[in-house]
Amino acid sequence: MRYRIATFLLAVALIFIAKAGAETITVTTYNVEHFAGHFEAQHLTTRKVAKESDDAKEMVDIIRTLNDKQNWATAETILDPKVNPDIIVLQECCNQKDLEYFNKRWLKGAYEFVNVFPSNSERDQFVAMMIKPGFKVLQKDDQYYLEKDTGKNDRGDRLFARGPAFVKIQSPGGYVFWVGTNHMKSKRGNDAEVTAWRNREAVRCHQLMVEHSKAGPSDLIFLGDMNDEYGLDGEFEKNNGGDSIANILGPESDGFVLATKPLLAKGEISFGGYWRSDFRSFIDHVFVSPTLSKKVKDVSVFQDKLAPISSDHYPVTVKIEATPEAPAALRDAMP
Repeated sequence: MRYRIATFLLAVALIFIAKAGAETITVTTYNVEHFAGHFEAQHLTTRKVAKESDDAKEMVDIIRTLNDKQNWATAETILDPKVNPDIIVLQECCNQKDLEYFNKRWLKGAYEFVNVFPSNSERDQFVAMMIKPGFKVLQKDDQYYLEKDTGKNDRGDRLFARGPAFVKIQSPGGYVFWVGTNHMKSKRGNDAEVTAWRNREAVRCHQLMVEHSKAGPSDLIFLGDMNDEYGLDGEFEKNNGGDSIANILGPESDGFVLATKPLLAKGEISFGGYWRSDFRSFIDHVFVSPTLSKKVKDVSVFQDKLAPISSDHYPVTVKIEATPEAPAALRDAMP
């Protein structure tokens, strides 16, 4: 009888801890087109040519007005109540100094962790992550851009075009999970060689997802601009490694889930292309580990208000309902 009562009380305690510690965490991926260009006026003011004549000063003022409009639209999109993420990963991001300025000036310091990851990009494009106060960064793995490619690509001997990076994060409530991101090789100049390269990236991304999930914690979300739609899209993929999204997802036995799949079923798009209808599609994807998939409560793409003029991509947002683990002593006491 005492055993049953103790078991019941422990179960109640675990349920109470779970409910008391439950929290909703919002994670967003957002490709801000040519984000580095949003700070051109600031860069020009540091150059001698911008101070030499009234014409140069006027040119800088015109560029600054354009930059301010761009940054305002982007900030309004990020801070919109329908987005407003606790954690945001960015693609086509600016450099570290400019992102810190953007956070301070335009996001009113909303984010405490502001980090631009190293990149192989030759076009001043980076992958970045910003995290709100109250969250703790426990580990940062961002050196994968140095990995050598086993095949041929026009970037040199390194595998990844940009990124990837993984960060282990602890929420204010004590929930610990991984957030990973990448900006896959684009389809610009797409051919058999480019497709094979993108698929080598995709396969390695899946390997890294598995490695981090197995190392613990098992909960992991991987999201970003993957530059591909789900499913085979032509002869290039058919003959050069298959669907890159399926390769990131990996074999069914690994249990990873494409969290954005319901949006695909509804015909949503994450790449709008402004007024151009060419290539409108869903290429900003979210993958989650088997354990985290059970905690996904909502997935959405934000296309309202200033989003269509802020970037050619739309923010894709995931809401996770998470609970921290019960203390080890309490778990061990369960039969």
